[in-house]
Amino acid sequence: MPRIISLHPDDDLAVLRHRIRQAFVVRPGAQRSAVNGRIIIVLPWETRLFSNPLDGERVRREAERLGAEVAVVSEDPDRRAYVRWIGLPAFASVAEAEAARHWPLPEREPLEPPPRAWWEEEIPLRPPPARLLPPWAQSVRLGARLTVFIATLLVILAFAYAVVPQATVTLVPTVETVRATVPVWAGLDTQAVDAAGGRIPARRVGDYFSGNLEVETTGTAAYESGRATGTVLFTNMLGQEVTVPARTVVRTSAGAFPVRFATTQDVTVPPFGQAPAPIEALEEGPAGNVGAGLINQVEGVSALALRVINPEPTRGGGLKEVRAVSQEDMDRAREQLTARLLEEAYQGLQTYLEPTEVLFRQSLEIQAAEVSYDRFLYEQADKLQVYMKLLVTGMAVDRDNAEAVGYAALVRRLPPDHVLIDTDFEIREPTAGPQNGVIQFAVSAVGYAAAEVDPEVVRQTVRGKPIAQAAELLAAQWPLAQPPQIEVWPRWSGRMPLLPLRIRIDVNPGR
Repeated sequence: MPRIISLHPDDDLAVLRHRIRQAFVVRPGAQRSAVNGRIIIVLPWETRLFSNPLDGERVRREAERLGAEVAVVSEDPDRRAYVRWIGLPAFASVAEAEAARHWPLPEREPLEPPPRAWWEEEIPLRPPPARLLPPWAQSVRLGARLTVFIATLLVILAFAYAVVPQATVTLVPTVETVRATVPVWAGLDTQAVDAAGGRIPARRVGDYFSGNLEVETTGTAAYESGRATGTVLFTNMLGQEVTVPARTVVRTSAGAFPVRFATTQDVTVPPFGQAPAPIEALEEGPAGNVGAGLINQVEGVSALALRVINPEPTRGGGLKEVRAVSQEDMDRAREQLTARLLEEAYQGLQTYLEPTEVLFRQSLEIQAAEVSYDRFLYEQADKLQVYMKLLVTGMAVDRDNAEAVGYAALVRRLPPDHVLIDTDFEIREPTAGPQNGVIQFAVSAVGYAAAEVDPEVVRQTVRGKPIAQAAELLAAQWPLAQPPQIEVWPRWSGRMPLLPLRIRIDVNPGR
């Protein structure tokens, strides 16, 4: 069967020749036949091969060197016709090529050489005039030619006079300062900018901010100081001695809250006898100072065998004034931390703003707050720490919208026939917070207005005029801060160009 080589659109002649050599390989000892030596080249529609006669000649020579027959298959009828023209058989399909028993090589039509070279062609010469004109006709022709030449020269000079000159006029109009301070209302429910009414939209931004703060306490409180001490007398009700260990609790029985004491050392009470024991109040303060005979109860198992009494009053419990947490300390800590968190919120909310937006401090509002202290009210402490978590929101206003209100106010204050050439705006901080989702502030606007100069009117005014007259007309028609400057080229002309398009107008208002 014939070898079939299918090419890709990007394959070139070197790839094709390599594929031909690979496809047609004769095994050692095998006989090469005409059928086995056939190679079918299938061309894609987009290929650039076989676009010139050299491609076909190189493929044909490569096939002859290998002793093979080569045929080309292409769906493009123009490509098949060209392949046949360059000397190779061409078919519309592989089946058609395989079915052909013989692949005859097409005969190329010989190219006929040109009959002669271009330099050998005869150039017909103009025949000479039949007769010469008479002298008077020659003079008329010469005069006509001279007249046409002079007229053409005059036209060229007139055209040059109108077109070649050019001028530059520099005007510096006077500038007036216009000022306006207008109130602006920014509302959360406002949808569009009303420059005349001074109303612009606003949007709310917010986030959580938390922190803690420690302050010195300034309050005072009377706290118990010192434990009362004394002596009790134990009486043994048994006929054997009883040992009273240290820290045995005795107490009073009178009052709603008994005062309790504890012995400070071991005591042995003889049978049916008595023994004194030192005691100390369990709680500090003056409550431990009790009168004689008030301590009459023994706690624990010792109460079964012993009776107790204090022959003398107990003394030593008292009060002292110490630093403690007051309500003023709590309020002060809360106010200071709130102010600090609001400042942090003002800085932190800047990240939520667009490049042209501004956030007012007065618009900050605390929507929710969590507050806790590490000390109780009136608790003895030298320092008080407060922790707060606030949900802070503010109102963001677009600076361009606010300046649009100020610009509209400046335009209303412009002198007649003046235009704004520059503006400065200052957005002032509100003096009060928002009310019902609307915050009011002021915009201070400063504008610089110059006399309006129409360049086309200037051109029509000065065209064709002498330079001095043009300068006088300009100074009389427009308010200028300095005399007009006129530069004309060529300098010797002394007049403005006739064509307005050759006059350049530069308006440079001064500040």
